[in-house]
Amino acid sequence: MKPSSIYTTGAFVHPVEMKDENGSHVWRWVVSSFEDESFLDGETCSPIESAETCENLLLSDEDELEDEK
Repeated sequence: MKPSSIYTTGAFVHPVEMKDENGSHVWRWVVSSFEDESFLDGETCSPIESAETCENLLLSDEDELEDEK
């Protein structure tokens, strides 16, 4: 049975097949949505489930303020 999604503390994850650093196919859990507070270096942050760049995986304070308007 291939699970479609599971809940772990603070996030929903789902299995994704991808290649590892050796080119072998492996299955890994990938976050599909966050449910609770997230932290980076002890400060709260707002992670995004997917983005075009690594830097865009976290919302900045300015982005959050724009979203509230």
